[in-house]
Amino acid sequence: MLFHSLQFAIFFPIVFGLYHVLPHTVQNRMLLLASYVFYGAWDWRYISLLLVSTVTDYFCGIGLSRTEDEKAARRKLFVFISVLVNLSLLGVFKYYDFFATEFQGLMGAFGLSVQPYFLNVALPIGISFYTFQTMSYTIDVYRRKVDAAENFFDFALYVSFFPQLIAGPIERGTRLLPQILKPRIINAAMMQRAVYFFIWGLFLKVFIADNMAAIVDPVFAATGDYEGGKVLLAVYAFSFQIYCDFAGYSFMAIGLAQSMGITLMENFRRPYFARNIGDFWRRWHISLSSWFRDYVFTPFYLYIEHLKWVRTFPIKVRHAIAFFGTLLVTEYMLGFWHGAAWTFGIFGLYHAFMIWGYYYVRKGWDKLNPYVQILLTYHLACGGWLIFRANSMGQVADMAKSLFFNFNVSNPVLADMGMKIIAFTAVLIVVQIFQDWKKDTVIVLRLPVFAQLAFFVFIISLTLVFGDFSDRPFIYFQF
Repeated sequence: MLFHSLQFAIFFPIVFGLYHVLPHTVQNRMLLLASYVFYGAWDWRYISLLLVSTVTDYFCGIGLSRTEDEKAARRKLFVFISVLVNLSLLGVFKYYDFFATEFQGLMGAFGLSVQPYFLNVALPIGISFYTFQTMSYTIDVYRRKVDAAENFFDFALYVSFFPQLIAGPIERGTRLLPQILKPRIINAAMMQRAVYFFIWGLFLKVFIADNMAAIVDPVFAATGDYEGGKVLLAVYAFSFQIYCDFAGYSFMAIGLAQSMGITLMENFRRPYFARNIGDFWRRWHISLSSWFRDYVFTPFYLYIEHLKWVRTFPIKVRHAIAFFGTLLVTEYMLGFWHGAAWTFGIFGLYHAFMIWGYYYVRKGWDKLNPYVQILLTYHLACGGWLIFRANSMGQVADMAKSLFFNFNVSNPVLADMGMKIIAFTAVLIVVQIFQDWKKDTVIVLRLPVFAQLAFFVFIISLTLVFGDFSDRPFIYFQF
């Protein structure tokens, strides 16, 4: 059920209407039922996996809350159960067939014929998001950062809240649960923000992202010799496609939640205005990058730094070993989270080396003109997007080679591609220049009423006239 589909256009007004006439407790039960209907519309069979994750972490949270001894082994056992169950769901349904295929190929290289069992099932939509959300809850209960939810149905709503269930933001129990447990007050300012976020997100998705796909897909679907100019413009187009597709979903999710009095975290903060690659990850998919920072990078860094053999080195060397080792592991896992393909893991490693490199040159880098920093960081990010979008590392190598050895600027197709990219992204760039200048995501809502009205009429008109309303799913649905 896509946010811009006819199904959702029927579904949400019913939910919204009921929500605003029901008392708090009944609101929560209705939202829980609506969330399961929303998820079941994709494939009702996978509701069972959502329930497994929900039930596991609910009882793990209860068990943790009733164990007062901080050093009790059973507290770690509950966290272990949560991590084991959720990662098992991910491992079986997202990665099993991939590794089975790779194992079969490896054995074949040694002349051995093996026939592993393949599941051959579609990836359960949203599984990478809700498993991380439930795991973070249990870990935070273990760390005493949040109280365990006593009511199962309220906790189930925390896990399955439909605006952010499929593709985030990945919320934390510390943020979302208190909003679910308390009555919510909705005022005119919240409704104004809700409308803005949803319309802006719809514009990003339908007008920009889906039109960029028409530029990107033919280039990456081609085989044989690549033209460097086409590859470069396709990578530029993809950088806008993936941003507008994913940020568009996040903004729509934020708007839908806001209309019901729930505030979701900001998931994107103008990442292409970042001044270095580390700053890029503090602005891109913030809920995921901060998840890996808090639950993987920090504890793993502390673990490595306290290893006996590491502590034999001087403190600077110890820090370098711990930082680089942790960075490689974290970024590889973050990349591989996106999908069962080696390209995603390499994408993560690419960013690890870019971040590591920045720390070695940052004294000189930080002295550069800010606009030069932004331009260089954008192109470093585009290098990652080439790896991310490519179908294989072989295609990455062929395309990268074409950028240096087969670059023909006289091809008339390039002018058409370039003009389309500029035409479809101009509004986004202008708006984000002002947003970043004022450090205000909702700067449009600070304009006079007539200017706001003109802005909304303009982007709605562009969306309706030039938008692609085909049933093209959001890119991150595959993750």
